[in-house]
Amino acid sequence: MNSENRGKVKPPLIMTHIGRLHRKLLRECDRLFRQMDFPVEMDQIPVFAALYYENGISQQEISSKLERDKASINRTISFLSKKGFARVVQDETDRRKTRIELTETGKELAVQADAILNKIAKTLTSALTEKEMQQFSTLINKLIETSFT
Repeated sequence: MNSENRGKVKPPLIMTHIGRLHRKLLRECDRLFRQMDFPVEMDQIPVFAALYYENGISQQEISSKLERDKASINRTISFLSKKGFARVVQDETDRRKTRIELTETGKELAVQADAILNKIAKTLTSALTEKEMQQFSTLINKLIETSFT
């Protein structure tokens, strides 16, 4: 061990592995999206997907579901709106509220994004048996729900 590394503690293995998997997924998604000249960046995809799966959702709901700050959600919604992929509409039951919907163009792009994400998920899950997939799902949900307080 050289003198620069002496005394440094390596990050816990679980954090290293989760980080490596996260970076690998992002790189692969970015590669596939770039290959398709996809007009939405990877960090915007979760918002885009939330709008696709939840037709007509508020910025607050997106922020809560994704556990991201409102400002970041607002920037993404603004970008999607300017590009013509989403629109802000008044809630029909409560005029004080607004919700975000994908436009027809946005829906078409969302279908493409969904296909890419499903391809990646299929590749990942093909490495696991059905039982391992169930175990992984249980364990990852348990880690996600862990309280850090």
